Amino acid sequence: MRFGKSAEEAAEEPGRGGGGGNFIKYLKPGDNTVRILQEPTEWKYYWEHFSPAGFSFPCPRDKDDPMEMCPGCASDNEKMKKVNRRIAFNVLHSFNGNEYVDAMKIGPMVAEKLDNRFKRFGTVTDRDYTITKYKTSSDRWDFDVEGNTVTPVDLHKEEWKDIEALLQQAWDDAWGDPNQAAANKQASESTQALKLPTIAPTPKQSENPPFEEEKVYNEADLRHMQFSDLVVLVQEQMKMSPPTTLKTPDAVVDWLMELQS
Repeated sequence: MRFGKSAEEAAEEPGRGGGGGNFIKYLKPGDNTVRILQEPTEWKYYWEHFSPAGFSFPCPRDKDDPMEMCPGCASDNEKMKKVNRRIAFNVLHSFNGNEYVDAMKIGPMVAEKLDNRFKRFGTVTDRDYTITKYKTSSDRWDFDVEGNTVTPVDLHKEEWKDIEALLQQAWDDAWGDPNQAAANKQASESTQALKLPTIAPTPKQSENPPFEEEKVYNEADLRHMQFSDLVVLVQEQMKMSPPTTLKTPDAVVDWLMELQS
C-alpha cells in the first residue's frame, strides 16, 4: 500500500473533511529552526488519523477504497475517524555543532506559508527557517514562519529519510502485528474519556472553582521528572502507557502536549 502522494497528486485529490525510534517529527511549541532539504514539489502529502489511545497513523485509503481498509476510517470513535492533512519532508537540524537529518511533518497552514516563500524566492532550501508554534488569545494554535539569512549548506542527500518507509513503519507499529492491532483497536475505540496529567497553561486570573481543584503539573516539572516516575504518573492518570518508542521524559512530555493540541 502507498500512503504519501506528490504535490501534484495531492492537489487533484478531493477533500476528506475535518480540518518509534525513526519516526516523522512534528512541530513542538515555540521556535523550531530547521534547514528544509526538499522543495515543495518533492514533499509528501498524506492523511493522518489520531487514536485516543495516544498514537497517530497514516491513512492508506484512496477515495474509492472501502472504509474497512483503514481502522481509522472504519472506527466508531469520531476523534479517530477524523483525518487531518499532513505534509512531510526532510530537514536538517544543528545541535551542539553537529548536523543531523530528520523527517518532519507539518499541516496545511504552515505548508502554505512555506509554499508562498517558494513562489517568491524560487526555493526554500537556501536558508534556515524558524517556524514558531504558539497559542493565540483564543487558545488556538497558530504558526509564524520566518526565513533567516541566505547561507549555503550541504543538503546531506545521502542521509535523507525515506518518507514512504516511515509512513509504512507508523502503520506497522499501529496495526501490523495482529495481536497489537487488536489491542490498539480496543483502546482506540473506547468511549471512556482519557484523564491526562494537566500541563499548566500561562497563569491567568480566574474564579475559585466550586470543587476540589485537580493537581496541575507544570511542563517544566514533568520534563525534570525521572523517566520511570513520569511513566507511572501517566499510567495512573491516563490509565494507559506511553508508546514504547518514547525513551526520555522530554519525548513523553512532547507526546502529552500533542495529545492536547
